[in-house]
Amino acid sequence: MAIPHADVAPQLPAWLFDPAGQWMRWWVQPLLDAQRMQWDALVQWQQSLATLNKDVWEQWTVRFFGGIPIDG
Repeated sequence: MAIPHADVAPQLPAWLFDPAGQWMRWWVQPLLDAQRMQWDALVQWQQSLATLNKDVWEQWTVRFFGGIPIDG
């Protein structure tokens, strides 16, 4: 299972939007949260492909080299 990366899009610092007011933070933070969710989905998808690749490689190795799977 993939571990969500909370550090990809960190929370906005308060001092960054203080001149623009609190409403600016309320508008920008959901956009960063959406981007974080998209990044987490991409990472999970890539990890599932890596697991599939490992499984196919081990099956191929066992079939054509007649040995034990690589990870024992």
